[in-house]
Amino acid sequence: MKRKEALKLISEKLKDGKTKPEIYKELSSKVKFKSDLIKYLAMVPNNEDRIKYNGINKILFFLLIFISLSKIIFSALILSRISLFALPFALLVPFLSLYFAYSVWNFRGNMYRPLGMLAFAGLLKSLSNIDQIASYNWLDITIEISFYIPTILVIILAFYIGTKAFPYYGFWGNLKEKELNLLA
Repeated sequence: MKRKEALKLISEKLKDGKTKPEIYKELSSKVKFKSDLIKYLAMVPNNEDRIKYNGINKILFFLLIFISLSKIIFSALILSRISLFALPFALLVPFLSLYFAYSVWNFRGNMYRPLGMLAFAGLLKSLSNIDQIASYNWLDITIEISFYIPTILVIILAFYIGTKAFPYYGFWGNLKEKELNLLA
């Protein structure tokens, strides 16, 4: 059974009210490696958590779409004047953001903490240029702040959802197999 198929089947069974240990027993013969099945079960939230955090997850999704589209537009505007050869490289980061948005839309638990860490690293990188703010006019400062606020919200929401809806992952993304209680 392939990853995508297993994740879809696990989601359906959780929506039908089955527990993760029941799903583990049922699917363990259909998946080649049991360690993969454990990862798949940890990646999919319980139905109650999916419903509970659905609104916040959609906010995170739309923030990622907003950030991605704004970076694509700004990259295209700025780099089209400089070099068309640099444009594909500048679009890598926005397309990575779109990949994270796709994973957030599908509620994949292994993506929230890396998303939060990458957003935090991006925020620190952009704040490293803060010494140049003295040369900015009020419009430039407003634009800078308008990019910081969504990034800070992405960081907060990614870590919040990652912690609450997916308690089976540690801070660094390590899987806590014992907390899944699959052998219960």
